[in-house]
Amino acid sequence: MLTFVVFIISLFLIVLLFTMKGMEISNGQKIFLEDFFIECDNLIFNFILKIKSWWGHVNFKNTKLIFSWIIVNIRKSVIAVKRHFDHKQSHFFTKREYDTSRNRGSVSFFLKNVSDYKKSLKENKGE
Repeated sequence: MLTFVVFIISLFLIVLLFTMKGMEISNGQKIFLEDFFIECDNLIFNFILKIKSWWGHVNFKNTKLIFSWIIVNIRKSVIAVKRHFDHKQSHFFTKREYDTSRNRGSVSFFLKNVSDYKKSLKENKGE
């Protein structure tokens, strides 16, 4: 059902896009969101220019040390997560051994009543 709803919404948006584009071409006017899109493009472009200028100031002499530090920290965090899950769910992955010599009793109250009734019959019969 969710897939159908998403399909209908996307179909509606595609039809709306084609309708707006057709109206834009026939009238020769820009759509109302185009100025907003141009401003967003300018902001993204300026952000990329700032990152590019910042990247030019980075010293690459210690890059090997930085990458080794990142790898060691990732490895430590993965080991910690693995230990956490192993500790929390160790009983889930290990097979439990049952003691067959121990009497576990009856499975339900009805069977317990039946077994008690049979024991009482045996005791009465023996007397």
